Amino acid sequence: MKNTITILGALLISGLTYAQNFKGHASGSFGILNPKVRAQYEIPLKSRASYGMNMNYYLVNWTGPIFEPFIRIYGKKDGNAEGFFSQAKLIYGNLSTVDYDLYEGNLENKRWSTFGFGVNCGYKFLLGNHFTIEPLTGFRLLSPPVYRYKSGFDEDEYLDIAEGIGWYLLTGFPLDFQIKFGFQF
Repeated sequence: MKNTITILGALLISGLTYAQNFKGHASGSFGILNPKVRAQYEIPLKSRASYGMNMNYYLVNWTGPIFEPFIRIYGKKDGNAEGFFSQAKLIYGNLSTVDYDLYEGNLENKRWSTFGFGVNCGYKFLLGNHFTIEPLTGFRLLSPPVYRYKSGFDEDEYLDIAEGIGWYLLTGFPLDFQIKFGFQF
């Protein structure tokens, strides 16, 4: 964790050194289909690229934060303040277990970690000098829930397959559609 913070800090400092078109971009939204709050911060990196962090906080089912550090390449020959972009991201989340009465208190872990990656493309519209609208779409792959059961619990009696299907239809849905509203300074 300490190395990760050091690397992100170094990237932040180097990104500010090469910033050309904007200093920072904060945006966010609210997910409607699977309720979540989404916040993002983007920093320029050289003239056609940027990097940042997107954080999703899921409010139902598997609740908790998912962090998505990303890097973007913009389609313009020179400029990263607006326009078409391609994005790659890593994903880490720490989510709660779905506490069904079905498990009757036989789970050892209250939380679990998910890991993954994703790719997106989108377009950042700059309205005036500072306001932005940013739709994007893509694909992401996340690891499914991992539950540890207490000894003596017969997990074969329960439908873990149904929960896996629920995961990929809700929080772990592989298609990524977002629209964010933000402020660029």
